[in-house]
Amino acid sequence: MEIIRPQGTSPPGCINSYPGTFGFQPADHPTPVAETQCIQPKTLKMYLQRGLLVDHLGRIGSIVDNRQFQFDGPPAQAGAIYTGGWSLCPDNSIALGPQKQFYACASGAFENIYDTMIANYCRPIFLNIVLLVEC
Repeated sequence: MEIIRPQGTSPPGCINSYPGTFGFQPADHPTPVAETQCIQPKTLKMYLQRGLLVDHLGRIGSIVDNRQFQFDGPPAQAGAIYTGGWSLCPDNSIALGPQKQFYACASGAFENIYDTMIANYCRPIFLNIVLLVEC
């Protein structure tokens, strides 16, 4: 699989590998302390290894051709724009290359996440790290 990263480096202090699993929560701003949540049967658990974001099912976190963030594969969806370049930052946000801001766009009862503003009904967000624990 080809790993495609955005141009530019991660923001200062961000790391491209993490020793455990984590989740994320869309938020209006980064938070200095990561939230902790109990692992539920449908919890999305992610791993970060050398800039590659992978979920507990082995799917690859990527930005696909319509600019949406999703997990696919492996391999990543054909035509994916970015398949790597992810990092975790000291303010508990997730970055893709140099950017930490993403966009949430309503789609029925939920929101899809994009790396760029695709419509005027989207709102800017950050993907805050959530620490996952067995309860």
